[in-house]
This record gives sequence, C-alpha cells and structure tokens, in this order.
Amino acid sequence: MTPASPSVESAVDSVPIEPRPVTLTLAGIRSLTILEVARACAIAGVRHADAQRLIRDLGRPEGADPDELARGTELAYALALMLERRRDPSLTWEHAQTWALTFDLDAADPIADAEAEAAVAAAVATGLPPDVAGALTIAQADAYGEIAARRNS
Repeated sequence: MTPASPSVESAVDSVPIEPRPVTLTLAGIRSLTILEVARACAIAGVRHADAQRLIRDLGRPEGADPDELARGTELAYALALMLERRRDPSLTWEHAQTWALTFDLDAADPIADAEAEAAVAAAVATGLPPDVAGALTIAQADAYGEIAARRNS
C-alpha cells in the first residue's frame, strides 16, 4: 500500500497559486456609489475625508510618507473589492488581500464623467433622483422644464 501524499495528509496544496490579477482604474473608482466607498473606507480603516488624498498620493508615491502609502494601498484593495463584488458578491476582504492589484489612476473616463454631470443636472432641474433623471429622454426633460416654467409664471 502506498502512503498518502503529504499534500493529502496535511490538506495543504504545495502547488503555488498565482494571485488573481485585478486592475483598479480611476474610472472604476469614480463609478462606485457613496455607500460602496463608505464600505471600502470602513474595511480599510480610513476616514472618508482622507480617501481622495490617499488614492491621489498612490499615483505619485515619490516623497510620500510610507505609512500613508500603506493606508492608501489598503484602501485601494478595499475599493477594488467593492468593484469586484459587483460581479461576485461572495468575495471577501481575505480574497482581496491575495490579489495582484495594479493601479491605472490616470485613466479618466470622459464619457462616464459627462453622463454623471448630465444625470445630476437633470436631477436638479426635475427634482428626480439622478439615476431616474439621467434616463429621461430629451422630450421628457423638456416637458419637465416647460411644466416647471408654467407653474412658476
């Protein structure tokens, strides 16, 4: 009888597992909801007020405080977790800490920025939530404006 292999006895897989590659982009960060950012800040132990500065400093680490870079990196992993959970809600913080995370913090998304600005402008004009106002047709938005003008005259 052949003895069991050490990997079976110890239940440890001796085959190295490559970390999952994940790229965090500025466009991805900007697509997060306020609640997702709050969750990421809580996971990373970072105040929301410090989040933008910490992420910005990751893009230019020269001369930055090493402790602040560590805090920013942890926040970046937490933000990536929020984005990846959209695809797989079962992912945990423990999973995220094993990823090979890369940053592309210069990649802005002008279309997403324009959509966000238009949705908020429509929300201000109509009083509707931005996600609803952003889905209005031009005719519907014009009708809101016309009705509001009649009410105010």
